[in-house]
Amino acid sequence: MRLADTQLFWMLTAAVVPLLIIGIALHEGWRRRALRKIAGHQQLRHLADSVSHGRRLAKTVLVVLAIGLLIATTARLQKRRRTQVVKALGIDIVVALDFSKSMLARDAYPSRIERAKLELGRLIDGLKGDRLGLVAYAGETLSYPLTTDYTAAKIFWRDLGPNDMPIGGTAIGKALTAASRLLTGARKGKPRSQVILLLTDGEDNQSDPIAAAKKIAKLGIRIYTVGIGSHSGEVIPQLNEDGTIAGYQKDDKGSIVTTRLDAKTLKTVAELTKGQYIEIDPKRFGVEPVIAAIGKLQKSESKARLVRDFEDAPRWLLFPAFLLLLVGVCLPDRRWQKEGNG
Repeated sequence: MRLADTQLFWMLTAAVVPLLIIGIALHEGWRRRALRKIAGHQQLRHLADSVSHGRRLAKTVLVVLAIGLLIATTARLQKRRRTQVVKALGIDIVVALDFSKSMLARDAYPSRIERAKLELGRLIDGLKGDRLGLVAYAGETLSYPLTTDYTAAKIFWRDLGPNDMPIGGTAIGKALTAASRLLTGARKGKPRSQVILLLTDGEDNQSDPIAAAKKIAKLGIRIYTVGIGSHSGEVIPQLNEDGTIAGYQKDDKGSIVTTRLDAKTLKTVAELTKGQYIEIDPKRFGVEPVIAAIGKLQKSESKARLVRDFEDAPRWLLFPAFLLLLVGVCLPDRRWQKEGNG
């Protein structure tokens, strides 16, 4: 068994457990104050003696189990179906995503970079049998090696933003070189089709992407370039720590800087490697054209060990959770006593 969304599980647990403890403490305090108001000392002793501590513990355990089951189901509790070795069709893909300041532009909602990460998440979720590597770049690069653990790969740049990059600027050539190294370093056994998926606005002020593409073409690696941004130009916001706009990027002369899509460079890079240039409309940004382009590649056959074949636990588990909660709430605290003196 495992949880598909462990982050959600821990978030809910961190929120619910303190509230549950506080609620129990407040209820106990209220109950005691109410008893003191309506009962004398002897009556309180009699009421205390009639309380079944076993039942109170059972009530607490039932409620905790019910809440735990509800949280686990919400976080998509999954069960493993089988582990086996199968033949799988797959390619090697390295996604190079531009983390330069120009990707903060908001001609795509909520920004170029956040929308790109969202759409890439959808693309990664659809991969099966492909090995995935990642490169985040601005003036320098950060890399994540090829893997089939897509969940771990997405965490690599989940919270990463342009302001977190060690060196600013834009160096597409360095990003392509870093991506090609990941691919060539993973070559072994039967050859697999290898692809670099470059997502950027195309502006480069620190490298030579054309020269890098020519070298990569000799390695038999295709580059699919995805152009993000508008042709007319967009201002680049400067953000406060809370994400609000504090102003806009300016040049040395104090003029506001604009960023626009450099489609010409991206087309040339793709053509040199027999890849494809895909231009994304920032107002209708979707990953479907990228998926269709990659899907046309001839995938090589390789062995892959499926060690994580899971399916969601059935939603009817919610019923016993609510049943446990109902029994826990309705179970009386006190022992049943016979009337009379006998």
